Amino acid sequence: MSGTGTEFAPSGGLPQSGAARDHPNQTAAPVRRLAEYCLHLPGVQASGLLLADGPRLRQEIIATGPAADRLERLQVDLAEGPCRDVCRTGTLLADVQLTDPRSQARWPRFAPQALAEGFTAATAIPLQHHGQLLGALNLFHQHRRLEAAYIGACQILAETTAWALAREQELAQVREHNAQLQTALDSRVIIEQAKGLLAERLRLPPQEAFAPLRDYARAHQRKLNAVAHQVVYGPADRGPFPRPQQDC
Repeated sequence: MSGTGTEFAPSGGLPQSGAARDHPNQTAAPVRRLAEYCLHLPGVQASGLLLADGPRLRQEIIATGPAADRLERLQVDLAEGPCRDVCRTGTLLADVQLTDPRSQARWPRFAPQALAEGFTAATAIPLQHHGQLLGALNLFHQHRRLEAAYIGACQILAETTAWALAREQELAQVREHNAQLQTALDSRVIIEQAKGLLAERLRLPPQEAFAPLRDYARAHQRKLNAVAHQVVYGPADRGPFPRPQQDC
């Protein structure tokens, strides 16, 4: 992790978080908006998010100020806290009183630090889409100062954000798959070109030109497409399978 937390901009501009700078992808924008919108709700003093890949955190943090940023990072470092628990269980934690002995026992290092930052309660909301857990939204506030209706509003926003994150993940998978297909196609094209040249140089039928190319790659512990590229684009008089010298 690197960078600092988001400084909240009440003028309406999107916050610029350390996580967003470190991970220049489309997921940062909807997550930043969620943190910013929730901060406008009465009773919410700070907000932050941890993004997750199932139970495993992705180490991406969005926060609306230095205190929230410190507390989100603390949860990652200590492996405890409301966001960590929600990322594991996918269960809402609403208005958890941090002075309660049960909270102190549950989060023995996180709870005192959150109290020291001036917050007496925390609410953690899962970001889920069709059963896929994508992260957790943390709201820091005073105990009994955040109404249930506003928590419900944050849940709706979290669900919408989770939908956007899921769509971005799907698009990323499609782009990766397309790139792999293109790489495979490019590799196949260069191998076919090399086979054509070898058939001419070695006076082989085209269907038999692949075997020497494959055997050379194995013998020299090289990738097949790298050898094919050298055959096609390298000097014809040297390297793998040089062109036979013409008799004068």
